[in-house]
Amino acid sequence: SYIRYSQICAQAVRAAMKPQYKAEAEKAAVATVKTVKPKKE
Repeated sequence: SYIRYSQICAQAVRAAMKPQYKAEAEKAAVATVKTVKPKKE
């Protein structure tokens, strides 16, 4: 899925960063995604 694809890309970008920016990027990486399905009427 697209979400998994974006996670893989973000990991690759974070892995390529310089150490001074890496720690800050990893802190920002912690996020919560909530999926809500619409109710069927």
